[in-house]
Amino acid sequence: MFEILVYLLLGLILLIWIGYFILAMRNYLQLPRLTDTPSKLSSQKLPLVSVIVPTRNEAYRVEKCIRSLKAQTYPHLEILIVDDSTDNTVELITSIVDADPRFVLIKQEPLPNDWIGKPFALQQGSKVAKGEYLLFIDADTFHDPMLITRAVEYALGHDSDLLSLVPHNSLESFWEKLIQPIPLTLISAGMPLAKVNKPDSKIGIAFGPFMLIKHTVFDKIGGYESIKGRIADDVEMGKLVRDSGYTVNLANGQTMMHVRMYENFHEIWEGWSKNIFLGPVQKRRINSKVKRLLLVLLGIVGIFGLMVFPLCMTIIALLLMVVTHAVLWQVIFLFSLVVWLSGVIFQAIIQKAYRYGETKYALLFFLASLIFIGIFVNSAMKSMSGTGVTWKGRTYTEKKS
Repeated sequence: MFEILVYLLLGLILLIWIGYFILAMRNYLQLPRLTDTPSKLSSQKLPLVSVIVPTRNEAYRVEKCIRSLKAQTYPHLEILIVDDSTDNTVELITSIVDADPRFVLIKQEPLPNDWIGKPFALQQGSKVAKGEYLLFIDADTFHDPMLITRAVEYALGHDSDLLSLVPHNSLESFWEKLIQPIPLTLISAGMPLAKVNKPDSKIGIAFGPFMLIKHTVFDKIGGYESIKGRIADDVEMGKLVRDSGYTVNLANGQTMMHVRMYENFHEIWEGWSKNIFLGPVQKRRINSKVKRLLLVLLGIVGIFGLMVFPLCMTIIALLLMVVTHAVLWQVIFLFSLVVWLSGVIFQAIIQKAYRYGETKYALLFFLASLIFIGIFVNSAMKSMSGTGVTWKGRTYTEKKS
């Protein structure tokens, strides 16, 4: 009976890995690339675009973003930087911008209690923006000089009300290369990215590092006012635009746009703790404490079972095989090894396709998974207890909106 249960568990995990791999690769292969659309429009036909960048204590990494925005070739551009920093972010930006008239620095107003910081900054920027399109960009991004030109051409060519791009995630430190591929591949497989662009789709997904939206559409849906308390503001904006009857397009912009979300273990822990639990429960409108607790248990069991259990079973079976010489443990060892290696190979292929760091780190995804379980539990505990998680000097708790 025991061996049958083990075989069934391992077989189920293998099937889940296969499905996980298929979903992730289908999303990758079916997602159109920003550079696939040839340039056909003249500069006279291009609308004014208002780029809005929220900054809060970004002095250590904003330089790449500002320099890449300054280098943009798009001819009709204004760049609004809404700042709420206590460090020297503004001084650094000013030194880079110099006399470039496209840039405008705006001091962020005091944050109301019922708002999340980033949506409030973007909403404030939208009120003074003059562009026909609003382009929301994160301060941790950097871009090819032709990015905005190609994005606007793509949006006009596809009549997009909202265009968002999947960026290339730049992973440089050990902890980034180890941990970041886990949540990133979970998103790649778990979100129906490939369905967003279908004409009859009811799915709206957007990525915060790059969201190009028609100004009129943004105003008609109420801007960020409707989702001011939502921690995963990008996902919520995509859903709001689609639910309001407008078109959402998603494209692969990895060759032209890069983002470095977090740079060390502390940032990874705090950054994902901020939204990895609260984001999904808000998106799914899960208000029951019992259902939220079940989600926590499901997340722990799911991540552990998929990414850790096969290796644990392989090691246990190997030890018992050596001690007992029983055929049973030889078979379990081989089956466990096949399942674990399959997971490693699938993870490596996904990471290579999406350019999530170095594929050799797939061998350590079991360790990264244990750390990520810790992040997930920390996020859930902080959210459900009401104590909130901290990020850039602010404490984030669930806000009603």
